[in-house]
Amino acid sequence: MKQPELGKKILELRQSRGLTQTELAENCNLSLRTVQRIEAAEATPRGHTIKAIFSNLGYDYEAITYNQALVYTKANRFKQLFNNYIVDFFNLKTNTMKKLSVLSLVVIFVAAGLFLAKSDLNAQKIDGWFLAGSKPSSYKIGLDKSVYMTGSSSAFLESTDKKIEGFGTLMQTCLADEYLGKRIKMTAYIKSKDVSSWAGMWLRVDSKERGKSLSFDNMQNRPIKDSNDWTKCEIVLDVPVESATLNFGVLLNGTGKVWFDNISFEIVDEMEIESTGNVPNHVNRKPTNLNFE
Repeated sequence: MKQPELGKKILELRQSRGLTQTELAENCNLSLRTVQRIEAAEATPRGHTIKAIFSNLGYDYEAITYNQALVYTKANRFKQLFNNYIVDFFNLKTNTMKKLSVLSLVVIFVAAGLFLAKSDLNAQKIDGWFLAGSKPSSYKIGLDKSVYMTGSSSAFLESTDKKIEGFGTLMQTCLADEYLGKRIKMTAYIKSKDVSSWAGMWLRVDSKERGKSLSFDNMQNRPIKDSNDWTKCEIVLDVPVESATLNFGVLLNGTGKVWFDNISFEIVDEMEIESTGNVPNHVNRKPTNLNFE
């Protein structure tokens, strides 16, 4: 992975973990400036630095790089064999060509389709959404027309490996323009099956300043576990005037499957509804225990 893709990936993983650049730098024994330069694509780190950063973020960089290279090599090999066959086919003598069945070509094209489908198992598409996380290659996404809360389909996020030390997320990013200076509530429904660790809805508000998050909640303090019917989830966050984007979705840590449906956003009164966003452990949401009782 080269810059700027490397910097974008590290930024995405760090923010999805709710870490600041300072925290990531301290965890990896790096300077803050080094992390800033890497994320801004101003520097390409050495191999051991990349490994340390991704290891801290729970991202198996070496395995994913190897798998991608393997798929690329197999695909190219297949394409070469296929091209050679086509060339040989059309170079045959006329009387030989007549003896070849059209079925042969059908079989070849079907085999090609099966190969490409298998090689791109996790690359299913949902308009407006994408698969990310610390271990995206260990998950798949798609639409389910048989399971839904409302309408005629829901989206799902499902593990494809038997054991996963990391997470996957079905997410999207949008501009925060409509909500600047407001407090918003995100509501959605999640259905779960055999979730080994935990799952949850998440929402992050990012600043116009690159690499800076302003508010974040991933429901880790109220996780969804095991198998459950549709559960209503709510997140309330402030969107400061310097906000640039909203990033949100559903995450699955470990193995299992979750369905995601009926998502909505609304502006709420900050005097009536508290934020669910993360705050430092030493900071209270409001004045507390003022008479020491």
